[in-house]
This record gives sequence, C-alpha cells and structure tokens, in this order.
Amino acid sequence: MNKWTTEFPTKPGKYWFYGYRFGKVSCGLLQKPELLYVQVRKIQNGFMYIADGQFMSKHEVEEPHFQEVILPELPTMNEG
Repeated sequence: MNKWTTEFPTKPGKYWFYGYRFGKVSCGLLQKPELLYVQVRKIQNGFMYIADGQFMSKHEVEEPHFQEVILPELPTMNEG
C-alpha cells in the first residue's frame, strides 16, 4: 500500500523520503531522485527533519514525497 504525500510530515516518527534532496540541479549537475530514511522530531518551534544524519530543510528539496515507515514486529530478546 503506497500512501505517499508531498507534504512534510507534521508528526514525529520515521519516514521514507523520495525526491531531489538538494534540488533537481545541484552544483550545476542534473540529479536523480533519492530514497532516504528520515527521522522527524518535535522541537520547541516546530519539527526537525534528519536524513542520513544531516538536517533536511523544506527549502533545499524539490518534489518531496514522504511515506511513513512501517516497522516489522520485532522478536522477543532474552535480556538476562
């Protein structure tokens, strides 16, 4: 089930990003869209977006698409 949206997430969580991370043209070169894992965190004045360990800004991407990551059920671990 693909539920992609072009709006930046407004709920903390984990998301897929597919689009142009630094624009369609970066450093004078045409770019290809990228698939990135993004963490969204609530901060005092809004939200913080982290992609591949770097901050992501709404102003630096083009054609953003987001979809919430559905994590699998994790196995029970022996914590003893």
